[in-house]
Amino acid sequence: MLSKLIEFSARNKFLVMICVAAALAVAIWSIQHISLDAIPDLSDSQVIVYSQWDKSPNIMEDQVTHPIVSSLLGVPGVKAIRGFSDVGVSYIYVIFKDGTDITSDRSQLSEYLDRVLPRLPKGVKTELGPDATGVGWIFQYALVDKSGKHDLQQLRSFQDQNLRYALQSVPGVAEVASIGGYGTQSQVTGVSDLDGQGDVVVGTVIMRFGENALNVINRVKAKLRNVKKSLPDGIEIKITYDRSQLIERAIANLRHQLIEEMLVVSLVILLFLWHFPSAFIPIITIPIAVILSFIPMLGMKLTSNIMSLAGIAISMGVLVDGAIVQMENVYKHLEFWEAGDCQGDYQEICLKALKEVGPAVFFSLLVIAVSFFPIFTLLEQEGRLFKPLAWSKTFSMAIAAILVVTLNPALRMWLLRFKTKYYSESEHPISRILFHLYNPVCRFVLTYPKHVIAAAVALFLATIPVYLKLGSEFMPPLWEGDILYMPVTTPDISVPGAMKLLQTEDKIIKSFPEVERVWGKAGRIDSSTDPAPLSMMETTILLKPESQWPGHISHEELINRLDAALQIPGSTNTWTMPIKNRIDMQSTGIRTPIGIKIFGHDIKTIERIGIQVEKIVKDIPGTRNVYAERTGLGPSMLRDENGLLAGYVYVDVAGRDIGSYVDEAKKAVDENLQLPQGYQLLWSGQYENMLRVHDRLKVVLPLTIFIITILLYMNTKSMVQTGIVLLSVPFSLIGAVWLLYALGYNVSLAVWVGMIALMGLDAETGVLLLLFMELSYKEAMARNQMNTDRQLKEAIIQGAVRRLRPKLMTVAAAFVGLLPIMWSIGAGSDVMKRIAAPMVGGLITSFLLGLLVYPAIYYLWKSKFELKGKLKD
Repeated sequence: MLSKLIEFSARNKFLVMICVAAALAVAIWSIQHISLDAIPDLSDSQVIVYSQWDKSPNIMEDQVTHPIVSSLLGVPGVKAIRGFSDVGVSYIYVIFKDGTDITSDRSQLSEYLDRVLPRLPKGVKTELGPDATGVGWIFQYALVDKSGKHDLQQLRSFQDQNLRYALQSVPGVAEVASIGGYGTQSQVTGVSDLDGQGDVVVGTVIMRFGENALNVINRVKAKLRNVKKSLPDGIEIKITYDRSQLIERAIANLRHQLIEEMLVVSLVILLFLWHFPSAFIPIITIPIAVILSFIPMLGMKLTSNIMSLAGIAISMGVLVDGAIVQMENVYKHLEFWEAGDCQGDYQEICLKALKEVGPAVFFSLLVIAVSFFPIFTLLEQEGRLFKPLAWSKTFSMAIAAILVVTLNPALRMWLLRFKTKYYSESEHPISRILFHLYNPVCRFVLTYPKHVIAAAVALFLATIPVYLKLGSEFMPPLWEGDILYMPVTTPDISVPGAMKLLQTEDKIIKSFPEVERVWGKAGRIDSSTDPAPLSMMETTILLKPESQWPGHISHEELINRLDAALQIPGSTNTWTMPIKNRIDMQSTGIRTPIGIKIFGHDIKTIERIGIQVEKIVKDIPGTRNVYAERTGLGPSMLRDENGLLAGYVYVDVAGRDIGSYVDEAKKAVDENLQLPQGYQLLWSGQYENMLRVHDRLKVVLPLTIFIITILLYMNTKSMVQTGIVLLSVPFSLIGAVWLLYALGYNVSLAVWVGMIALMGLDAETGVLLLLFMELSYKEAMARNQMNTDRQLKEAIIQGAVRRLRPKLMTVAAAFVGLLPIMWSIGAGSDVMKRIAAPMVGGLITSFLLGLLVYPAIYYLWKSKFELKGKLKD
């Protein structure tokens, strides 16, 4: 069927090119209309139940929060329920499992809520929160009046009575919440500070669930430009947080990488082929496949973000593999045709060459595309993060596979009209060097095949201890460009005390030359999406461009310096980033990399256990800061998780991987802590996600190998050949592990995604290495030149050495295509490097060991089994 499609495309070249041109027009329209974002929407489906009643936290917990939480535990699809009881308020966050619809979730929750509301005390006012979560905090601004014409209360009135309503009318905005402006009055739920200069009025724009952040922010900015014309004289609006800057930086960085990849891959192809008409087709295949992939992306309602563009980026060098092998094979056949005095129809010669390798390269590209299917089995946060990458990679590879059997033959036949000279590979400078180097090596391998195989096995076994030394983590940090500083102080702090501490911290931070602006708050904004107590500070630190940093220190070093300068007695520091914090708080309730949740029935006992855990964990190497929640003189905020009282211990880790840290910390806690009956600990935060991913990968990785095996067998129709191809997997793991070790990378989900992508590349590399040996073997059999052991070796050498160029070209294109990712430093590069690193290292060893071991195994297979007793010495 594929051969017939290749022939149809070759004979109807103009029809095929017209169809591709029409598809490109649709794709360009899709690019113009696709939404942009920094990362995929990682937030869980969540509904907030918000209650008000002028009572103490104890009474709120017993008579409002706990009864509501208990009644909602049976709601279908609920994953977790977290309740917070504070003075006069109750927050209940109901988090739903993947796959639920937010509209039906809210409707279903309302039905359950209607049953419990009549049983609540009189005076309790309960409502559902906005269709939004803390992840929707996309834009913040401060109202400043340096002219002295307006005091803080006037600024707050203007914010609440004018500006808030103007912005809340913007499509996609769920609510606009305020904080600050009331000085230190006792009724204040929260205070804020700008640049260490004191109280300030701030508005937070909260986006509706499922909206596109960049579109909403752009609409908010447009509204602010209109509103500025009507601002009272002397009032300025200063931006204190703007997520669109991260989005635009991330997309610009990925766009730059894609262009770099296209250029370097094109250069590699041109250099190896040394023949522009043949090189033109693989080169033009790259942008066409990339552009066409935006059609299904728009159809799937995927946004153009770091992860979806990363899927295209890691595929860039592989998109042209099919075209490279096809064009090189055509080039080879036309070279022989010219050397043979142009016997026969050159168009038929070209068509035969296309059909000869077309099905194999189609399947090899298909294997790469399909090998990513197990990524779609990932759940929750990791699924939402990596599925866009899997979709975009699958789309681009599938489109490249289709182009191999449609556009590429059409273009090749069209280019035949341009008469050019085809030079033999012996005249090509690169080919001459490759033949000179590889020919004696290949002959040595065929002389000592068993020794070569044994050496490869020994190298693989030596890699296992290196892998065991690698650390582990859930995800590498996605540097957002802004820092969120979240210190915690004593729970009985007063409003004036919180204001003074906040201002002191912000002044210190603003003194750093890398810092552009500092906005901090203690307590909560006027929104049900923010349950923060007064004892919890949140300071958003906007940084200057890194080109303006003195000394060009790293992000981690800057945070360490800030942490050292902010060692204030009675305050415990935590460092994170705005988006990351909102996502972590929503998914696990823990804002630090590691959290320890203590469940029980008595808050004082929970507090005592938490303080014991804090003392034990404090001495574990890697602990930067640790803090167990306190209740103070009288219980302040109380937590209720799935019907049980809960207390949290927050652990901020630096200079050590999460996996080994938790292993050591858990052992220390188990040995030194005796839990009372009825109380339990749960290790949460990133560690909780790591365990979930680990369990999922036990299924995903075998499934990946199974899918690849089935596809390879469908192509080769031989279990032996399938087994030989699969040997490239352990070969590639050698390079992947050693490069990860050399770079100091921990094993994370991003690394495993790179490993899964590498498996697909391994299969393709193996198919191509085996393909040309098999073609050479069959040609020798057809000429009746397979009677002696020497003839078998010469046939293998012909397939391995004389056809080295297309194999090296495909690997070089994939390898060089990944290099721009490895040297990138922009937004999203930390995650991208972890995906690319195992692919880069694995490609090197997979190809080099394949060149050595494949001929050895192929020779033993043919001589000892298929041709056993038929060959003469």
